[in-house]
Amino acid sequence: MIKRVLIVSAIVFIIALIVFWFVTGGWAAAARTARSLANPLELIFGTSTSGSFINLPWQPGELTRGPDISDYAGEADARNMASGDSDQYSGTQSESTQRPRNSSPYSGKVFISENTATESGVSKEFIQLTASDSNAAPIALTNWVLQSAVSGVRVGIPLAAPLFVLGAVNSVQPIYLEPGASVFVTTAVSPVGASFRENICSGYLNELQKFTPELSSECPAPPESLAMTAENLRIYGSSCFDYLNTLNQCHFPTTLPGDLSSACRSYISNTTSYNGCTNTYRNRTSFNLPAFRTYLGLSTELWANSHDVIHLLDEQGRTVDVLTY
Repeated sequence: MIKRVLIVSAIVFIIALIVFWFVTGGWAAAARTARSLANPLELIFGTSTSGSFINLPWQPGELTRGPDISDYAGEADARNMASGDSDQYSGTQSESTQRPRNSSPYSGKVFISENTATESGVSKEFIQLTASDSNAAPIALTNWVLQSAVSGVRVGIPLAAPLFVLGAVNSVQPIYLEPGASVFVTTAVSPVGASFRENICSGYLNELQKFTPELSSECPAPPESLAMTAENLRIYGSSCFDYLNTLNQCHFPTTLPGDLSSACRSYISNTTSYNGCTNTYRNRTSFNLPAFRTYLGLSTELWANSHDVIHLLDEQGRTVDVLTY
């Protein structure tokens, strides 16, 4: 008797499930539910356009993801090979030999000339962008970005201070890359608190912080702005000129000889330092150097240490150059 009751109950339960299946839409409902689920592979690798974005291990969580840019042409199509198009720039050639389909009008005018994306440590991880020597005018990098085609992570080219002042809050502006000029895009925080344009006095900053790569050490010679005239000899003393000739470029002394006059000490204090040098030489036509140092301010590595495909995109999202490693 109990066995019969259990069998009847099971049959009634199965019939109820079948009725419920048809009432709720059957296979159509199941298909709708399946279509609404995100592809698990897309969730893992960050390629989904609608699901959640999961950062890869080397990427900080605050980064944003751009559109899919993984669709680019091969190394060189048959038409380019036949026409002899060798993709040569007037400067250093990009490491990538792949030609994007969505090419920017700036392609061949700004390119990735060097990188340390594979380095371990945010302070060593940078990408160098260089403008071609043959460009007719400066190129504004406003709203340009670097984006990985593998992970989708993207970062904008930072603004930079046109004249960096040590110990002050610096105003920043979009970068205009002149012909032959370069910009270093470093993942780390700036050693001096801001992105900036290099100048003939920037080498003094090497004595305060470590820069990768190191800043130029070709500063104006200490006695350069103090002419050896009879009047200056009376004001500063002959020992002042002798001491200035012993100082290295881009070096500010921490101790001074006891036989220097107070006027000489004041001159050394006001000129043989970064701010002193910039105040003295900022109006010189050769003051600015064709290089910018920009910093993304991240504490975690941005690019993969093994393999990645990094696109330089203009303000319209078109590919200017590609780095593949």
